[in-house]
Amino acid sequence: MTKAPDSAPIAPSRPIILAWVGAFLFFAWASVDYNNKIFLDNWHSDLRADAGGYYSYLPGFFHHGFRANMVSDSMVFKGGDGFRLDREKDRIVTKYTCGTAVLQLPFFLVAESIEGFGATDGWSRTHHRAIEIAGILYWTLGLFFLFLTLQRWWPETWGLALLVVGCVAFGTNSFYYAFRSPGYCHVYAFFLVALSMYALHADGSAPMRRSMRWLFMIANALIVLVRPVDVLAVLALYGLLFMTHPALLRWKRLYVEQFVIGAVVVFPQLLYWKFVHGQWVVYSYGEEGFRHWAAPMWKEVLMSPMNGLLPNAPMFFLLPLAIGALFLVRRSAMAWLLLALFSAVVYTCSAWHAWHFGCSYGQRPMVEYVPFLALGLWALFVTLKQRWPAILHGALPLLTLLCFLHYRAMLHYDVCYRGGEWDWAPYGRNLIEAIFGKIPF
Repeated sequence: MTKAPDSAPIAPSRPIILAWVGAFLFFAWASVDYNNKIFLDNWHSDLRADAGGYYSYLPGFFHHGFRANMVSDSMVFKGGDGFRLDREKDRIVTKYTCGTAVLQLPFFLVAESIEGFGATDGWSRTHHRAIEIAGILYWTLGLFFLFLTLQRWWPETWGLALLVVGCVAFGTNSFYYAFRSPGYCHVYAFFLVALSMYALHADGSAPMRRSMRWLFMIANALIVLVRPVDVLAVLALYGLLFMTHPALLRWKRLYVEQFVIGAVVVFPQLLYWKFVHGQWVVYSYGEEGFRHWAAPMWKEVLMSPMNGLLPNAPMFFLLPLAIGALFLVRRSAMAWLLLALFSAVVYTCSAWHAWHFGCSYGQRPMVEYVPFLALGLWALFVTLKQRWPAILHGALPLLTLLCFLHYRAMLHYDVCYRGGEWDWAPYGRNLIEAIFGKIPF
């Protein structure tokens, strides 16, 4: 298996950049158009429940200074109870961390400038549109950086790289959290993981530039700020770093720099916790936790039609083959890393008190780990192309059809699963209606 050349990084070609711009513009327009049809007070709206909790930092800070007495109960309704008002202490309280809001901030400020700073309560249609565009931008940027990462890690044809990007875009549930639920944290973490992965591969096997090293560490710190349990992704990224640049393993300054950057990035969260709860570090989820740690819900997480991983992100069916391909081409370290990572992530989902994560599509915590799946798929497809091209060519129509059907299913899904954990009827109905239209009974 060849490695990326030691020469300077190859600049993105104009066709690839134009393709990214075209994809961003098309899906941004389509997302705004799709979500415009949903009333803001409808529970299908994209800034309610968890999404409202993440977003509440922005109007909470800029409009109210996190003071509850300045907020009406109607705003809590707009956010779908994603946050609460502590009238006694005069605080706006959300259990979520602020990393998602940090990445949404530029788009919030654009919406404020359009509406007039402070002229609305921060939950207007314009603000919704801004977040919808943000979700698509971070998703398409994540796919763009994934494309560049694959090319630098193991150079192959652009067409094959686009195949992998298409599979992870529409063969997993990443599209859903960019297009249908852009207020959730997952598409932002997806982008950050892809960005961090690009930073560690940008220079190939040549020494890592300082700019790429700092980009890598900033992205890692933001990943944890967006969703603390995704420290698993950061550990895996460091595993990849030491495979790509093993000399850094013994460089103590790297760990000091990561600690300092991490401390700076998380400091706003510590300030919020201190202001709201009176403590610098708080477990804000209360009684929610990993209650099933001794009896994890493996079967449900992997195979249940109600938000199970494989029925709602079918490209993960190829993960065992991808890991096998890595062993075949003597990349056993990466194979063991992916096996350990996905085992740990599936376990954390299986141990969580609500393994299905409420009204969502598939196992949404897996979205930010899709870039790791992309590395495995790249190894699988390149190996097939080089050793058994007929198998790859025969699989292309099936992969294309599967991605298209799954794309349609994500568009048609009704936000919340209606059925029991093993009731396949609503799942099948969604697939049929996504293809043939609404069933009249």
